[in-house]
Formats: sequence, C-alpha cells, structure tokens
Amino acid sequence: MKQPSSWRSSFEAATLASLLLLLGPSPPIPVAAAAAAVTATATTAPAGTAAATALACDRLEVDGHAYNLQPLAGPHSVVTHEYTRPTYHNTTYTIDLCGPLRRKGDVPAEERCPDGTRVCAIKHRWDPKEGKVVGTDQVIPIVRGSGDDNKAVAWEAKRLPADESTQKDAKREGLRLTLQGGTYQQRAQRTVVEFRCNPDLAGTEGEWESVDEYVTAKEGDGKANSRREEKGDSGKGDSSKKDEEDDSTPEQQLKKDGAALVWEGYKREKDGSGADMDTLYLTWYTKQACDAAVDQPPPPPPQQSKHWGFFTWLVILVFLAIASYLIFGSWLNYNRYGARGWDLLPHGDTLRDIPYLMKDLIRRVLNTLQSTGSRGGYSAV
Repeated sequence: MKQPSSWRSSFEAATLASLLLLLGPSPPIPVAAAAAAVTATATTAPAGTAAATALACDRLEVDGHAYNLQPLAGPHSVVTHEYTRPTYHNTTYTIDLCGPLRRKGDVPAEERCPDGTRVCAIKHRWDPKEGKVVGTDQVIPIVRGSGDDNKAVAWEAKRLPADESTQKDAKREGLRLTLQGGTYQQRAQRTVVEFRCNPDLAGTEGEWESVDEYVTAKEGDGKANSRREEKGDSGKGDSSKKDEEDDSTPEQQLKKDGAALVWEGYKREKDGSGADMDTLYLTWYTKQACDAAVDQPPPPPPQQSKHWGFFTWLVILVFLAIASYLIFGSWLNYNRYGARGWDLLPHGDTLRDIPYLMKDLIRRVLNTLQSTGSRGGYSAV
C-alpha cells in the first residue's frame, strides 16, 4: 500500500516542477520599448482637443504674440430673426470672452443657460401683432466653463495670417479663436470667433439690444447696463404685414449700420470622428486685433493720488500747533515757576474748568430751547 502513495507523490512533484518552469518569470521589458508604447498611445489619441485652461483676456499668447482682449470683456449679443411658418423666432447669441455669463433679475432656470456658460443662445417666439416676445423655445449652452470658478474653458487660437495660412487668410489681419465645452441634445458645441482688424472700431459699436439682460463687466461698481428690445425698433421690418402665403425665411442677423459683432451662422457639422457638432461662427471687428495693438502692454490700472489733501494738511498743522503750545508752555512753567503736575500745563486753570464750562453751556442751550417752546403774549388774569 505504500508503493502507490510513493508513486503518486513523485508524479505530483514532477507536475509541479513542470508548471513552475512554464510559469516562471518572463524577461523584463526594456525601458525603450515601454517608452515607445507610451508614445504610440499618445500619438493615437484623438486630435483637435484643447485642454481646459483659463483664458487670459488681458494677455492672450498666440504664436509668440500677445493680444489684449480685455476691452471686449462683458456680455455682447447678436440677435437673429427667422420665420418658419407659422412661427416667428428671435434668437439671441451672447458671448463673454473673459468670464461666465450672469443673468440679471430673477429668471427661471429653464429660461437661462446654466451657471458657467460663456456662450449662450436663447430662442424666443415673437408675436408680430403684439410686438413682443411670447415664449422661450430653446436655451442652448454653446460653451461652458469648468473648474470651481467656471473660468477654465477649452480654447484654441490661431494668428492671421499664420505660416500655414491659405491665400484667403493672407489678406486678413487678426485672430481666430475657437471655444469648446458645451453640449446640447447629445451634440458637441463650439464657437469660432474671427477677430478682424478695424482701427476705427473698439468692438462694442452697433450692438443690437436684446430682451435677454446680463450683468455687465461694470456691474460690480453698481452701474446697471440694461439691454432691452424696443418695440418700435424690434427689427422685424414688415414681417407683421406678410401674407399668409409668403414662404419661410432663413435665419439672418438683425444688424445695425457699423456693427462690430457680426453673426456668420450656426451650422450643423461633423467633428473629426464623424459625430454631429454645432458650430457658431462670429466675426468681430476691433482695433484690438490689429498688428499695431499686438504685443502692447495692457494699460495700467488707475492709481489713486498719493498726495495729501487740504484737510489732511490742516489737521496735521493744527495738531502740531497744539502739541508745540503744550510742550513749550509746560517747559516754560517748569523752568520759570518750578511747576509740577497739572500746573505744568499752560492755562491749567482754564483747562480744568472746561468740563464745567461745557456743562453750563449745555444747560443754557436747553433752557433757551424750553423757553422758546413756551406760550408767548400776556398772561391770563
């Protein structure tokens, strides 16, 4: 009975040794091979994605050049109009390059873009007979910020003209800025702003007034800059006089003469992976995009005057005069009369009497006021 047990033990030992040889430690992977694998993974990452970082408006570094877009801070809007029979629509596209948009007043959450939105589109129904907005159909957060303060946004910038610019770009002088980070109905959103050089425009001229009101860049100073859509100049033209047989009209901008911010379209496109993407195209004419303004340091903040005013000097002189009088009078009383304590002060008796003098003055004032309120004329007999 011991032989089978010994044979079985020998067989199990041989099997275990074979498994150990098969499952032994494999040769180490060279460091160069590991680095090559990491490089290949980074190479195959999807292109065209920009990291979410804060957009420095006062000094935007692009291709070794610095642009100052701080004068364009705050909400800026373009308004479009379209007629899709039987409904008229007005759409307000609002952008703030330097910070998140903030609505003014108590606006319901479903009628405004979420917190942290940098580019927002709000589509309203317009009643041409009443001449006013009668409802909100769509609220599209085209670009949203990220981070704790919602200031980080995915952006890419290209200087025009650039080394790889086309013949069409070669005639342009400015900057192309692409902002990403929003989604709507499971479609990615982005905004492409092309800043064009116009030395005669600051970038805020001819802006259309919208029913959507946002907090401006100067709102922190207590200055409200309301934007309202006037009924008499709502830009509908003769839309209320259209016959019922008229065809629908495509979306087009309501634009004033000399408008600096121009709407170029809101289009459905394909991204690099073939998925649907909505892109808002804007053209912004401003002197901040001219080569003459590039690489210029931002203007220093206004500094308060360091010089003292008249009243400050007056208080200082009065204090010095009183101090000099007390010090010199005390020294004179000490050396001439050998005075000590309260006797050192010049006119010490007068100073000690000041509380009593004030008490008498207050009593006289009160007596005068009480006697003024008493009944005048002859007393009754």
